Amino acid sequence: MRGKTPILEGGMEYQQLGMNNQDAEWLASRRFTIDDIARMFNVSPIFLQEYSNSTYSNFSEASRAFLTITMRPWLANFEQQIKSALLMNSPKRGIRYQVEFDTADLLRTNPKERFQSYETAIKSGVMCPNEAREREGLSPRAGGDEFSQAWKQTVEIKQQPEGKA
Repeated sequence: MRGKTPILEGGMEYQQLGMNNQDAEWLASRRFTIDDIARMFNVSPIFLQEYSNSTYSNFSEASRAFLTITMRPWLANFEQQIKSALLMNSPKRGIRYQVEFDTADLLRTNPKERFQSYETAIKSGVMCPNEAREREGLSPRAGGDEFSQAWKQTVEIKQQPEGKA
């Protein structure tokens, strides 16, 4: 009786559980259309709500790739246009203006990676604690504008006098 419809009793009605070939082909063509559009606009299918092959790490990497491959050329073009249209060379020497889009939020990682990055920056004296707090939307704390001196610290080794252990 394999592959055949069993006998239905008591007013039961047949309902197909699977998908017929026509519907399966339609879904495959729809998937191909999404991939086609993604290729046309140079974006990952994740950004077109196609999540069949996605994980969190895929999404994180796709976000970075989106900024680097898709947005960076556009942003660079806009920056150049703004510079040429709005900014002139300053008559005073040493004064330069810069136009740059802030893309930090587009690359915002998970909290663990962010805090490890802040820790490294603070310990190496590149960033003070209040700068890290500001990036996280927190209010400054007293003494938080002091830069770490950990990168300057050296370890002093004291030698034991001979004969003592």
